[in-house]
Amino acid sequence: MPLDTIYLTRHGHRLSWTIDFRTGTYRAQFPTPTGNPADPALTSHGVRQSHELAEHIAGPEFHPKPLRIYSSPFYRCLQTIQPSVEELKRISAESGKSQPNGQIGSIDRHAELDVRIENGLGEWFGATDFFDHPPHPNAEIMSTHFPTLLTEASQTYKPLLIPSRRGETIAQLHNRVATTLEGIIADIDAEVSALEAELPPDQRTSKSVLICAHAAPLIAMGRALTGHMPHDSSEEDFNVFTAGLSTFKRRRASTPSAVQSGDQHESSSEEALAEGTTFIRASGSVPQWRNGRGVGGGWDCVANGDCSFLSGGAERGWHFDGEEAFNTGPMAPPSEPPANVAVTKL
Repeated sequence: MPLDTIYLTRHGHRLSWTIDFRTGTYRAQFPTPTGNPADPALTSHGVRQSHELAEHIAGPEFHPKPLRIYSSPFYRCLQTIQPSVEELKRISAESGKSQPNGQIGSIDRHAELDVRIENGLGEWFGATDFFDHPPHPNAEIMSTHFPTLLTEASQTYKPLLIPSRRGETIAQLHNRVATTLEGIIADIDAEVSALEAELPPDQRTSKSVLICAHAAPLIAMGRALTGHMPHDSSEEDFNVFTAGLSTFKRRRASTPSAVQSGDQHESSSEEALAEGTTFIRASGSVPQWRNGRGVGGGWDCVANGDCSFLSGGAERGWHFDGEEAFNTGPMAPPSEPPANVAVTKL
C-alpha cells in the first residue's frame, strides 16, 4: 500500500540570531556549530524536548513508525530528531526479524532510518533584491556533526530543489513546499510499490514518513497537504509548537474535499517560485494544490500540533504576520517603507 501517514515536527527551542535589515548582515547570539549565523543549535530546553519527542515516537503505541525520515538541512532540525532516529535504529537492530511486519509499534522491515536532507523543506527567509541570505548547510558538512543520522550511504539522496538565497514571498514559500512534498510523496510511493510488488495483499502494511522542519514551512506544508489556503495567510490554522507533532492521513478518494473559504482562486502569480530556486530533481512545475486538492491526492490533518508528550506542553507557537520583506537597504528606493523588524522566528 502507498504512503498513508505523514508526521510533521518542528525543531525544538533554539538559540537566536539577528539581522541588520539595512545591510543584510546576520549575527548569531552565540557561536553556531556550522559557522552559519542563521544555523543555531538548540537550547538545553530544546534538547530536553528532542528526547521527549524521541520517547514518544519510539513508544509501543506510536504507529505506524516511520519508513523514511526527512529533514531540513539546518542544524537545529537534525539535532531535534537525532534522539528519535538513534532510538528507532536501536529498536530496529534489537528486534531484527522477531516482530511481525505491521505489528503495532514495530518498525517496518523495509525502513531506512538514515535521514534524507531535503533543502526544499528548509527555513523561510523573506524576499530581498540587494543581498543573499545565508546558504543552506550541505549534507557533507552536516554528516560530520551527525554521523549516526547521515551515513555515507544516506548521502546518495539528492534533494528535489534548493530555495533561492534571495528569499521568497509567502505565496512562493507555499508553492516551494508544495513542490517538495509532491516529489517526496511520489518518491516514497514508488519505493513502496517496488518493495511490495511481490508481497501478497495481507502483508502490505501502513507506511509513514517523518519530516522535521521550521515554523513557516510547516504551516505551508499543512496547507499544501490539505489543499486549504486561507484568504489571510496569518490565520492560525496549523499549530507549529516547538517539538510538537502533527499527523496527516491520506484521503482514500482522489477527488478534492469541499472547497473552503479562501481556496477559490489560483492565480499565476501565486504559482510562481522565487527567482533563483534551483531544481535538482523537481520538474520546476508547481502542483495544483489549492482549492481543496492537496498534493499527492490530498491529506487530512488528524492531529494538529500535539504536545501532550512534552513536559512543557505547547510552547513558542508562531504564525505568519505579513511578508518579511527586506527591500529597504541602501539599494531600495527612498519611497520604500521601513522593513518588518520582526524577521526571526522563535
